[in-house]
Amino acid sequence: MKTDRIAAVAFDLDGTLVDLERFHHEAWLRAARSAGVELTWDQALRQLPNFIGGPDARVAAQIMDLAPAGASPERTLTAKERWFSALVDAVEEIVPRAGVAELLDGLRSRGIPVAVATSTERGTALTILHRAGLLPLFGAARVVSAQDVAQPKPAPDAYRITAWRLRVPLSAQLVFEDSLVGMSAARAAGCPFVAVPTVTDPGYLASVTAAGAVGVFDSWQDPDLSLLLERLLSAEAAVGTAPGAAGVRP
Repeated sequence: MKTDRIAAVAFDLDGTLVDLERFHHEAWLRAARSAGVELTWDQALRQLPNFIGGPDARVAAQIMDLAPAGASPERTLTAKERWFSALVDAVEEIVPRAGVAELLDGLRSRGIPVAVATSTERGTALTILHRAGLLPLFGAARVVSAQDVAQPKPAPDAYRITAWRLRVPLSAQLVFEDSLVGMSAARAAGCPFVAVPTVTDPGYLASVTAAGAVGVFDSWQDPDLSLLLERLLSAEAAVGTAPGAAGVRP
């Protein structure tokens, strides 16, 4: 079906712009262990439906389903946040995924406004963007975080807010996501989306392929991604996503 010419682009943060998903995963495994739940990464992927992409409250609740009686989701969530902060703080440098900076520069040169929609807490999100050198390209006002939404992804709230802040219809906002949870949020908002997953599990990638993205790429440097973006920015294009409502204030 037809969509508006793409007039703005919104990005997820963790896993999409910067590959910190491994720290989220490790923090969850450590937090689960403190709640009496021993999981490998593969086990967590299969037993915790929101392990990739969150939101964190749901992951904590899913861990509680496996935990001994008396375990607390609040303590598990707090432990996860503490472990994630410690892991990120221990990294000397945070860098964008290869090719991200070049793509953002290309959008800026064309006058395409950009925003970030993340389920990460606002302070942490701004710190990550700052350390990665990306915050000046977005500006704090165009970073939509966990505190800005009534419902986190997979609800559409975050991408409805970015479209409103970018002053474009939802169907004219292209979204980049790495997780199925985030892709569901974009689809629910009526936004076309591109998948850039970092997880290489075959079953997970099969689900990503079936999610309805206009393209799936394992690298931001894939020349086909540049060609797709050029096509979407240059003219109306047929994409497999539901039509979006106007970018009115949510």
